[in-house]
Amino acid sequence: MKKYLLLLVGALCFCLNIVAQTYPKKANVIRLLTYNSHYCKGGTDPGNINSYNTQRFALVIKTLDADIVSLQELDSAANSRGKRYLLNEIAQATGLNYTPVYGKAASYDGGSIGCGTLVKKDLTITKVKKIPLPGDEPRVVVRTDFEDFVFMSTHFDLNDNKRIQGAGIISTELDYIRKPVFLAGDLNDSHRWGNGGIAFPTLMNCFEIASDTEGNSIPGRTDNSALIDYVLFRDYNNSGIKVVDTHIVRSLTINGSNVDLKDVSDHYPVFVDVELPGATGITDQVKKNVQLYYDSEHESITILSSEDIDNVEIYQITGQKIKEVYGENTDRVSLSGLNKGIYLVKIIIGNKYIVEKIMKN
Repeated sequence: MKKYLLLLVGALCFCLNIVAQTYPKKANVIRLLTYNSHYCKGGTDPGNINSYNTQRFALVIKTLDADIVSLQELDSAANSRGKRYLLNEIAQATGLNYTPVYGKAASYDGGSIGCGTLVKKDLTITKVKKIPLPGDEPRVVVRTDFEDFVFMSTHFDLNDNKRIQGAGIISTELDYIRKPVFLAGDLNDSHRWGNGGIAFPTLMNCFEIASDTEGNSIPGRTDNSALIDYVLFRDYNNSGIKVVDTHIVRSLTINGSNVDLKDVSDHYPVFVDVELPGATGITDQVKKNVQLYYDSEHESITILSSEDIDNVEIYQITGQKIKEVYGENTDRVSLSGLNKGIYLVKIIIGNKYIVEKIMKN
């Protein structure tokens, strides 16, 4: 009897383990991921630089179905590495139709090393900026702007003073950004260290931690100081952006098999799922049943729908909700008193909604 009980408990634990190794993405969220590639040579040094390790690394990204990915330890056109463009190879191996955005940090063997960002092509990039950071090995921030937020990818230096300087440069950059900002990467620093870290106190003056802080992000480390991979968030104008899920992923079910990710890289991937008000898509297809237009004479939106509308929400283009109406008032929504410009209109019908842009002129 004891033997069978042990077998039953073991089977139950195995099943629970499988469940814990899948990370389904909810509808209408944007999944942000940071992942140090270790140059796609596996989880140990010296490792092997080959297509197998690149494909294995890319398969983790594909399985997690990330929308925007911050990647560190990338090489480009290095002679000793087959002049490969690693970021592009990873993007192609995922099969997810990413746009690669690479940032050179330092020259290396006839080419360069740096970090980069992968962006799914259904997300429109409005601006790209590469910001040099100091380091014993030069560093870079890859800034990618979207309509509703900014995403920064980076890999901080090992030198304490250079990290502090780099954090200061990023903080200064924020002064010129009028949108919410995510900073994702291997920061080589931790809020758990003494005095809250070396460079972290500078970052915490501007950001808050959005990503999982349970356990470590470096495989094999059991001490309390090996959490160095983060996604940070700096809100702007009460945007309403919400973090709905986050995990440090240590094992993952890929094509039916459980994979220990310590064998894929010397860092674990870390993801954050965020929800953007009025900007994350359509829960169900109701668009063809709804029409709206702006009436400039009365400074209002007229909404025609074949179904009863529950409520209508008006957002600034930055994502801040500024108005909400219910019930019988939803067929005509006044924009009187609002400045001229572009607004987002979220129309909610039951458990479905659509988002449209309108111009008040």
